[in-house]
Amino acid sequence: MTKKLFTVFLFISVFLSCLNGQFTHIGIAGGFGTGVKEPGFGFYGTYAINEQIRILPNFMYYLPHKITTDDGIQKFSWWIFNMDGNYIFLDQEAFQAYGLMGLSLIHLTGEQNEPPFEDKKYHYKMALNAGAGLRLPVSDKVIPFAEVKMALGDKAYFTFREISTTQLFVKAGILIRVAPDKERNIEEY
Repeated sequence: MTKKLFTVFLFISVFLSCLNGQFTHIGIAGGFGTGVKEPGFGFYGTYAINEQIRILPNFMYYLPHKITTDDGIQKFSWWIFNMDGNYIFLDQEAFQAYGLMGLSLIHLTGEQNEPPFEDKKYHYKMALNAGAGLRLPVSDKVIPFAEVKMALGDKAYFTFREISTTQLFVKAGILIRVAPDKERNIEEY
């Protein structure tokens, strides 16, 4: 199943690179997930399909969450690869507001260190994303952004606990333009 999920994401990434668009921005972000319960950081890319539609592949790694029990420690680690699509529905000079939808590939590792039971398992889960965001272009090259999204997924079952992958994510970051600026077609009269 893991190989199938990876193959699907690889196919989507290759397909997007063949579209008539342009890879325009790269960036970094920080965030928090209500189910992860720890801060995370990651990398963003922006692929422009046209003036209103963007594809944002992004990767987030979250710090491990530790739970102390009477018998020992349980630890959970997350990393998430997202393939989100954005539709800019409000484009002003000072900001851009957009809606987003997409898919997430979630890797969740759970460890139990409660002698005599020691267990480590990992799960790959898919989730459907929906949310909204705001970009604040401060210059032609630098764009801070913030977004909120809900990821809808199923539960990961460990022998010592069950964890839901359905959660709310809040992220903020900065994008840097890497594509060359387009030449303007200005006609002089």
